Amino acid sequence: MFRSKSLYRALALSVGLIGLAACADAPPPPSPTAATDGPQLAGAWYQVYFATDSTEINPRGQMIIQTVANVVKQDNLVRVTIIGKTDSVGSPSANSVLSQNRADKIRDALISHAVPADRIATNWTGEAKQEMVTANNVSEQRNRVVDIAVQRPF
Repeated sequence: MFRSKSLYRALALSVGLIGLAACADAPPPPSPTAATDGPQLAGAWYQVYFATDSTEINPRGQMIIQTVANVVKQDNLVRVTIIGKTDSVGSPSANSVLSQNRADKIRDALISHAVPADRIATNWTGEAKQEMVTANNVSEQRNRVVDIAVQRPF
């Protein structure tokens, strides 16, 4: 039994030394400040939620707009796609207008944060493409949303 403990210890030590040797050739981990050097979020997707029958951007939505604007200003290749949506409360035609107004409100907020208008595509779906499928006239916050995609073209 004494021999097997010694053998296991020697084996564990060998594996540990091999692991250390392999790490010596690995690149160093990123510095703690690397994540704070600037926004690196191209390829991200954000959602801004709205109250029923409203186009008012809440404080969380304002923070998202600021984040998206910072990302776009850091990279001249980044583009933004905005898609306005609604829940099924109200008529389909009114919801189409509401989703357009929400998308336009987000677009205008980004432009006011110095995002060039030619780098923003704005679309809306009304209640046609909901996050959560519901019965008609059902209030669902996850459907009262504007999706914001930040991406570099292929």
